[in-house]
Amino acid sequence: MDHLQQSRLNLLTSYALDRGTLLRLDEEHLGQRVLSENARFIGVHHLQIAIDEAGGLRPALLNRNDAQRRFGRCEPWVYLGAQNNEDFFALLLDNNQPRQTQGFAGLRTLAAQVDHAQATLLSYARAMAAWHQRHLYCGRCGSDTAVHQGGHVRICAHTDCGEMHYPRTDPAIIVLVEQDDRALFGRKREWPVHRYSTIAGFVEPGESAEQALVREVAEETGVEVVSAQYHSSQPWPFPGSLMLGYHAVAGNSEITLNDRELEHACWLNRDDITEQMHKGIFVTPPPISISFRLIEDWFDRHSPTSLRKLREITATADF
Repeated sequence: MDHLQQSRLNLLTSYALDRGTLLRLDEEHLGQRVLSENARFIGVHHLQIAIDEAGGLRPALLNRNDAQRRFGRCEPWVYLGAQNNEDFFALLLDNNQPRQTQGFAGLRTLAAQVDHAQATLLSYARAMAAWHQRHLYCGRCGSDTAVHQGGHVRICAHTDCGEMHYPRTDPAIIVLVEQDDRALFGRKREWPVHRYSTIAGFVEPGESAEQALVREVAEETGVEVVSAQYHSSQPWPFPGSLMLGYHAVAGNSEITLNDRELEHACWLNRDDITEQMHKGIFVTPPPISISFRLIEDWFDRHSPTSLRKLREITATADF
């Protein structure tokens, strides 16, 4: 399986969406699309996604009339793209309004309930809403910014400035480190009880992804990485990162929590994980994340039971 195929298996990376990059430049045509009966609106309020009023954890993909009835307006919006003959828009609902919890749900919850295509739309909408929240004012002169190109550019309104601000994504590495038949896992204090995951961290300026990988593993665990192989990537809109996934091999096994970012780190083989999951003392990352995919591909390589099946079995156990 090549890298393109690997990345397509990660949630939040659907290839069904036509992002309409050139269409964003045609404001008149885009203005017609937002008024069309094929327009669908995804409400985003304080980074929470509007859900179906009929009940259940389903995202509300509203036509224009329903969006106006529910929210009183259909702007400002961000054009997300076209899919299945429908045009999708993220409807930005904040406008300094107090947070509402009724009728909205978090992306992590919703993404697990929908297919890849819808999860991608919700992720994209949340990421763009987060960017707009952070760029209401020009980072160069402090003046207000105005929305252009279908919500994908904000331009400083000050005539002497005119700085153009584009959505940015922060590159981060995430890596499953292995040695012999064991893999390296860590947990942060703020995570849910017994949750363990792979090692991750942001790429710093002037640093390659591979350099960041070696540095982060050494800083967090004291383990030296001697080789690494790219696996796949995944957008992670919390608030706006691109996770670059790797499998790597360690040159030593001694663990030292150098930067104290992790509460605990350990080496586990597949039997250890199976036993600890049955006891309820090892919980994997959620399957929506690339960290789960990295662990899954390693675990399933030499296990009679897949990690997903094991997760299903142990999720229903009474501990």
